Amino acid sequence: MPKKILIVEDEQLIGLMLAENVRELGCQVTTVVTNGQAAVRAIRNELPDAILMDISLDGVMDGIETARIIKAKQDIPILFFTGYQDQQLLDRARAIRPVGIVDKLDTTDNIRAAISSLLQ
Repeated sequence: MPKKILIVEDEQLIGLMLAENVRELGCQVTTVVTNGQAAVRAIRNELPDAILMDISLDGVMDGIETARIIKAKQDIPILFFTGYQDQQLLDRARAIRPVGIVDKLDTTDNIRAAISSLLQ
């Protein structure tokens, strides 16, 4: 049975790219959502095996706060994606204990490798 992945990404094009990468790795995308509230609802509807989470999201919660709320309810592996290199922001993200933090602008091969590590 393929692993189920939730994608939380506010940029539609990047969300589609991530979904394609996940499918090419033999996994199922449960859904792609653009904000924290939708991510928390998605967890209730279908429990994923892992989450790809953008740090910067639309809405009142960023990806870090969303991950904190989700982790308080379910211990789901999370891989953060970000275009930011702000050390304070990255430290906040690391405090959630994600599987990793990947630069959105990294190469497709490195992004796929990071997703693969999430699925181990």
